[in-house]
Amino acid sequence: MFISAPRGRCRGHAATIAAIVGMMASPCVAAPLTETEAIESALAQPEIIELGEANRAEAEARVAGIRRFDNPEASVSRERVSDNGIAETEWQAGIIQPLDLAGRRSRLRAAARAEAGAVEADTARRRHERIAEVRRAYAACAAAEEKTIVTRAFTSRLREAERIVALRANAGDASGYDIRRLRVEARTAEAQAALQQGEVNASCASLASLTGDPNARPSASIALLASARVPASQGPRPDLLAREQRLVAATEQARAAERARIPEVSIGIGFKQIDSMLATASGPVASIGMRVPLFDGGGAAVAEARARQRAREAELGLARREVDASIAAAEARSTAALEAAQRAQQASDDAHRLGTIAEAAYQGGESGVVELVDAYRTARDAELEIIDLLERAVRARIDLDLARGGE
Repeated sequence: MFISAPRGRCRGHAATIAAIVGMMASPCVAAPLTETEAIESALAQPEIIELGEANRAEAEARVAGIRRFDNPEASVSRERVSDNGIAETEWQAGIIQPLDLAGRRSRLRAAARAEAGAVEADTARRRHERIAEVRRAYAACAAAEEKTIVTRAFTSRLREAERIVALRANAGDASGYDIRRLRVEARTAEAQAALQQGEVNASCASLASLTGDPNARPSASIALLASARVPASQGPRPDLLAREQRLVAATEQARAAERARIPEVSIGIGFKQIDSMLATASGPVASIGMRVPLFDGGGAAVAEARARQRAREAELGLARREVDASIAAAEARSTAALEAAQRAQQASDDAHRLGTIAEAAYQGGESGVVELVDAYRTARDAELEIIDLLERAVRARIDLDLARGGE
């Protein structure tokens, strides 16, 4: 009696890892993970955490490094003069403090804060991209494992058919051609199954690397991943927020450049002492000074800062258009891919019944081995095509989530 592949598995292709464990005696399913668990494991990797913390610390340090006042300038001087045998020594110590009355440093500090906000947004976007990478690896691993199930079921059918036909050939009810044809098909299928197992190992290696678990395997089927609802709402794109913050930073830098053209006032206080052979005099010293933009009026710096600001505005505008286009394209691809997968699944039952029909026809003498093998191969190809389309639908949905700015 011929072996039939499990019926109903193709419908919705809702096979779980529990079913895979029962059909595959392989260590590949040692540690099944849900998609959420895989994402959490990937985000918990120390390098990911350290990178985000280091970027934040760098940005915060840059903000903290811009104080309200420049560092003061301290000086000590000694002067000795002699006239007609009379020596006079002058000592002076003081501190000069520039005053940012124009507010240039406050604008630079605001620019640094905006840049820190952009770094935070970059970190959030990198998190989204990491999640999408894990989800793609998860889907690829699940799809590869289900393809292995299909390939092994196809191989089992051919082996059983080979056994039955060999018995019939020994009894004189089948030709040598039939047994050789099945033998060739069975050995070829076994080779393909070995290759498919290699694809499982390769596809799941990425998931294992991302999660840090060498035995990580998905616990959800590719059909279950494809049937998950795509959220209707979308969040703000962190990469757009980063560009907006960098525009704010460029604007503040331009304002700082303009205020740098205003003369900078500095005040000084100190102590002065004069010693001579006749007397000693000492007392406090006060001074006021001004930096005069005589040779460098700051016009070039202002022009550079304004040009940078315009460039950031243009980049933000282009990025917004690109985001809108990417969302529209991702929505179209996701809808089409899911519809294609659903349409292909509608033919899975018919494709699966081909094997049973061909077996009955062969046993009744109405068809030959060629038709039997063709029916088996058609059923297998249909199942593999469904898995491919489901994986494509999942990947399209992941791209849509990423385009919308969600996790």
